[in-house]
Amino acid sequence: MATLPPRKNPTPTKISKQHLSPLQILLQMGFPKHRAEKALAATGNRDVQLASDWLLTHVNDPSLDECSPREYILYACPTGHFLEQLHDFWAKSKELCGWNGAHNFPPHITLVSFFKAPDECAPQLSRALKQVVEQAAANLDRPLKLELYTSHNFMGFFVAEEDANYLNRLALQYVKEVSNSTISLEPHVKSLHLTLAYQFPEAQFNALKALVDSLDPACASGWELRLYSRDARLATKQVHKILYPHTPREPDELELMIGDYIYLSSDALQNSSDGWVEGISWLTGMNGFLPENYTERTAESDAWTMHRTVQLCKCPAVDVTMDEDTTNGKTDQDNTSESTVPIEEVTTRATKEDSVPDFYGTDVSKIFQQMVNNTSNVSILSEAVDKSAKVTQEMSGRGRRIFVMRHGERVDFTFGSWIPYCFDELGNYTRKDLNMPKTLPKRKNVILGWQKDSPLTNVGVFQANLIGEGLREAGVNFTEIYASPSYRCVQTATGVLEGMHLKEKMQINLEPGFFEWLAWHAHSGESVVEWCSRQELLDAGYNVCPDYQAFIPTDQLHNHFAETLEQFYARNDSITREIIKKTTGDVLIVGHAITLDACTRDLCAKPPRMSSELNKLMQKVTYCSLVAAEQVGESEWKVAEPPCYPVTHTNNQRFDWKTLSG
Repeated sequence: MATLPPRKNPTPTKISKQHLSPLQILLQMGFPKHRAEKALAATGNRDVQLASDWLLTHVNDPSLDECSPREYILYACPTGHFLEQLHDFWAKSKELCGWNGAHNFPPHITLVSFFKAPDECAPQLSRALKQVVEQAAANLDRPLKLELYTSHNFMGFFVAEEDANYLNRLALQYVKEVSNSTISLEPHVKSLHLTLAYQFPEAQFNALKALVDSLDPACASGWELRLYSRDARLATKQVHKILYPHTPREPDELELMIGDYIYLSSDALQNSSDGWVEGISWLTGMNGFLPENYTERTAESDAWTMHRTVQLCKCPAVDVTMDEDTTNGKTDQDNTSESTVPIEEVTTRATKEDSVPDFYGTDVSKIFQQMVNNTSNVSILSEAVDKSAKVTQEMSGRGRRIFVMRHGERVDFTFGSWIPYCFDELGNYTRKDLNMPKTLPKRKNVILGWQKDSPLTNVGVFQANLIGEGLREAGVNFTEIYASPSYRCVQTATGVLEGMHLKEKMQINLEPGFFEWLAWHAHSGESVVEWCSRQELLDAGYNVCPDYQAFIPTDQLHNHFAETLEQFYARNDSITREIIKKTTGDVLIVGHAITLDACTRDLCAKPPRMSSELNKLMQKVTYCSLVAAEQVGESEWKVAEPPCYPVTHTNNQRFDWKTLSG
């Protein structure tokens, strides 16, 4: 094959694409200019991907097209060992004395109070901050001098006059750099100070004073300037973080997702008569009602965006990285002045230096982007959030889990001999009870097939849906789902996915090796059941994986026809261990009553059960029973409590209206 000759000059198209700004790229993608600028400002001008993700999650934000400039603020923030002391003080003061006003923000000295600026000015504000420090041409080469002041309603450090003059000059220069006809701001007029506590009950004074006295301001050698912004709607609101997910049941309810923040007004909190309050989602911008007890108050700054940090001190004791950021998709190392620091770069310099939204950090922004990857609306976004299983496990500190579940209520066990009453001689199906399925999919050997491979009742489908909803509300995420090829198991797995709102996104892996103990069929003289084929299931609308390679294919399952109970347990255990090796995150297996014990018994280092135990055990494994095996350490597993409640209901015998006709 001939090789392409080298080009002497790159094409004009290539040159021009290399210099496109994020705004130009978003415009080429078809986003309106005002929306693109709003998204870039809201995400700190990090990159195109994050801005487009923001636009996607805010597609139903009622303020998306409103002209509502963000509010910016300029802080001088400590770093290093002094910051560690302050974070420890923040935590202990909140634990011992409760919430006070200082907990709303990271430790800081305010240089420029909140001011509004149009979205298109965000890069200019970031650029000017670095220019001001460079023009000052003199960094602090020693710790800031801080003087402690305490009273019965305020505790904090005031900056000594000499250092305060230096900081004030920086603030004044920044104001001059960015002030224009559309931006109006003023330097902070009060004496410069770092607040430790205020708005606290007088009874807490002594406890707080003892904590304050343990601080050592002499080690305040590391400082940096930080430019933050917030949604203007946040100005009069409290910020709450989500403790528990919630799926809306009414049109005016707000969907709650772990990792999101909610803006709540004090009036709404005080005037609620039923525990439901109206709030605004940080992640989507949508507003609606939510249960207050599903949230917890957190720092207002958790919902801010950091645009830039610039190192202020050059003391030997300060251990910080180079100031580098990415406004317009380039870095200062690329000799570009228009840039923004990723928040994670700041948070890893010492311990955790602030709590400003980690969703815009280096690592966690990838999670945010994964949440919206290949999505087309906000409801699908929430499903993608639920799929970030591995991240959830790492953040919660628990091991991965293998969930094993029995199928739902089956038609043949509920109605007995149902085939003669529901099928005619041509194989046409007619339901004879409202708890029977309306229709059945086409399959080979219709009557014999359904006789040996019973479908679920409508109650059975509903049971599976309830389990799926419970798992979703508990924040459970599955990376893979496996099911016995029995039709009732496929239906149950599908019902769980429907309850989790993942039916269209997750495929079911059909594993014949998870079929029930074959000795039961051998003793009754039956052959292995002929299940619906993958194509028949796909034609019926079931999202089964057409390319899945089973660990024990159907033709090999015949080799297990005369298996002992111990061999049956070994079959299920071997497949479960192979799944653990080849997957990550939480996995669901849907099988039969005995599957729950067979897949977890040896995994949790327990011997197989005797056949005499089996009947008693099976009677306790009701429809849609769910068990979880949780990993403990590198190789140990234990049976753990499932994260959702079971489904319990009474037996409802068939009603005969003739009993009332006499």
